[in-house]
Amino acid sequence: MFIVYAKAATAFLLSAVLLVAWFKRPVLESFLDEKKVPWLLIFWVLLRLVPFVVIYIFFDFSPQSDVANYYYPIGISAKLREIPYRDVLNPYSPFYGFWMEIPLIFWDNTRSLVLFLTLIELVAVWLTYRTYEDVMPRAERLFRVLFYMMLPVPFVMSILSGQEDVALWIFALLAIVALQRDGNAYLCGLLLALGILSTKAVFILIILPFFLLTRRLIPLMAGLATLGIPVLIFLYIKTGSLFIEQPLEEGKYLKAPNWASLLHPFTSGFINAELSVWNYAGLVICLLVGVQVLRLRGNHDYRTYFPLFYIATFSLMTVVQKNAVANYTYLFMLPLVFQMVDFRNRTSVVFLLVFNIAAAVHPSLWWRIGQPYYQTVSEIFSKPVYILEYSIELFIVGYLLYLVVKAQKQLKLAPQLAPILPLRPEPTRM
Repeated sequence: MFIVYAKAATAFLLSAVLLVAWFKRPVLESFLDEKKVPWLLIFWVLLRLVPFVVIYIFFDFSPQSDVANYYYPIGISAKLREIPYRDVLNPYSPFYGFWMEIPLIFWDNTRSLVLFLTLIELVAVWLTYRTYEDVMPRAERLFRVLFYMMLPVPFVMSILSGQEDVALWIFALLAIVALQRDGNAYLCGLLLALGILSTKAVFILIILPFFLLTRRLIPLMAGLATLGIPVLIFLYIKTGSLFIEQPLEEGKYLKAPNWASLLHPFTSGFINAELSVWNYAGLVICLLVGVQVLRLRGNHDYRTYFPLFYIATFSLMTVVQKNAVANYTYLFMLPLVFQMVDFRNRTSVVFLLVFNIAAAVHPSLWWRIGQPYYQTVSEIFSKPVYILEYSIELFIVGYLLYLVVKAQKQLKLAPQLAPILPLRPEPTRM
């Protein structure tokens, strides 16, 4: 249980510091704006590199969980030029091993993977910071970066858990910029193909709604096919159906928190949550809600509607997928901080911090107490720790559904952000 206590202490400490920073926001923003220094790099050094050195070098801890069990074997296999899925178990996309190979070339140790993933996160932060430069003043963007990097979920998932989920936001953001700012549907398709081939299967939830965002479907599909079809043919020849089966295998496991874990004490007698049909139903629900969010975009700039679509899609996915865990909240925390957080709303900020504490701690707590999947309501009340764990599940799922509703409400409002550059119209030529 040491890791649970460590994550809880870290989450509470970070939240306490964030509350102080929030109260002092005008002073901090003024200070950040006056000093013409590379703040993003400084934030990374102070909030990622220094903690990494303290935890993994000074205290000599070794990364566990996905880093040791999946990332490292997949990265080593890529170094040996083995075939993913055939030569190594790989629940991720086919290019994932080549990304994990990069740090292992310089330092053959699981610690290098964690450090490399913090650099991936820094790229995501920098891209988001630059994307909003015509929307928010520099001081506000810098404060939001600082706020994000101190939030418990990004800090814990990046440093203590070594999660890779923020990479999905990089490919999604690059694709929407290529499509809506640059009017390049073919490049957008290429980036979407690279995204799904580099990350994980859930990226498909981002790809399909893109067909609603362009009138130039042929160039978009050509971009997807240029990279996607040769890779799929190669994988089929070399691995048969393993490249589909291994990622899907992860979806069979019952995890928490999600609809299945919450309702299981009440429905275990007549609903079999282990059936694969529930995951497919969940994917359909996510796609329908994502499409609905995009239909509400109206005259909103892509820097408004796309982050809200992204947040709503992956918030809902975390609820409706029976193998979802709180780690998935790392997927959308960066766009959430930039697009959805209103620092003038005290209740909203406090609930965000509480949510971050709960989501940062829950995966380790649930795992360490035996991954309970309650059969009856009385089982929940059989141990105090079960009551605590189930209460955290309720709060996390409730907050995720709140984010889905809030995203749609924001889109129903008239565009508020200014100055915003008008969208460049897409070319009509084929």
